[in-house]
Amino acid sequence: MKRISLVIPSSADHSFNSEDIEAYRSALKEHAGQTPVEVVLAGAVEPMQGALDGSPAVCASPEVQGRVSSLRAGLRAASGDCLVVLDPERRYPPEALGQLLDGLNSTGADLAIAVPGPTPAGTSLLSLRRSVLGLCTRLVLGTSDAFSGLVAIRSGNTSANALPPSTYGTRLVFDLLARPDESHVDVPVSTWPGDRARLWPFRLDDVRQLKRVLDSRFGTFSRLAQFCMVGASGMVVDLTLYALFQLAWPLATAGALSIFCALVWNFTLNRRLTFNDARTGSILRQFLTYALGNALGIAVSLFLRLYLPNHIGFFGRHRLAAAVVGIVVATGISFSMSRWVVFIRRPDAMPTSGAKLTVDTI
Repeated sequence: MKRISLVIPSSADHSFNSEDIEAYRSALKEHAGQTPVEVVLAGAVEPMQGALDGSPAVCASPEVQGRVSSLRAGLRAASGDCLVVLDPERRYPPEALGQLLDGLNSTGADLAIAVPGPTPAGTSLLSLRRSVLGLCTRLVLGTSDAFSGLVAIRSGNTSANALPPSTYGTRLVFDLLARPDESHVDVPVSTWPGDRARLWPFRLDDVRQLKRVLDSRFGTFSRLAQFCMVGASGMVVDLTLYALFQLAWPLATAGALSIFCALVWNFTLNRRLTFNDARTGSILRQFLTYALGNALGIAVSLFLRLYLPNHIGFFGRHRLAAAVVGIVVATGISFSMSRWVVFIRRPDAMPTSGAKLTVDTI
């Protein structure tokens, strides 16, 4: 390892003082056999500026303010062969950085995520709670500490410039996990007593980050689950409006209006949420194609409801089962049309504004 970069994305509310930074830098340098350690201060750097024992630091200030944009600015400014990202919102002892590097070097992973080590004896309840929560998050997100504040990245296997241009959200690990085709590993490290992940507030932008991680991890299955949830909400809209419209219009009119409103509802949510990365292009073309896909699905569903009971004995005795088959097939058709015909994702373009990087040295 020729050079290490210590990247610290800070905010006005959370930052390190120069003594803390020097302690982390010295620990990294000593652990790596006096390997040069570059310090990169990203975001709100004023509270952290200092002599740093005479060692200069790179100052990276993105034009778009935010924790994720600060992280990406720091990664772009770093020149080391290994990038260690340290979040001031979590507190780790200096030796934890060396433990993380050992874990990264012992594997072929691109990204190492620091997770709390074994809990000391006498706190079995806390250990059990952490284990259960860690298992759940590992199954869903691929790491047992999705809110970790310490990660290490092989710069040769990753590039901040290859990241999508979006900079929403406040969860740094979410942003790193969302990068496709990169392996990651959990590394147990020492933590200060009482250290806790900042779970709340969990903002809407953080939910968007979480969705991007799930889309990257589970691909089409994640989109399908979101598509089904949108469809379930559309059914509620359809039935509610149908009941209300009957008070003013005939059944046929009420039914047609409620179905149209539910169609618009589903289209809007799928465009904004399920397939939010494919909102370019003509919205009219997308809506008409989406309506055509749904009409095809409804027609196939109706056909199966009528055909199966008349030609297969089982469905003749269980007509609701035929309806279920029709619904499943219709959902598959509608989703397939939406995924690969209606909402066609355009190639990511690098941002032309708000992405410039100001790099200074102090």
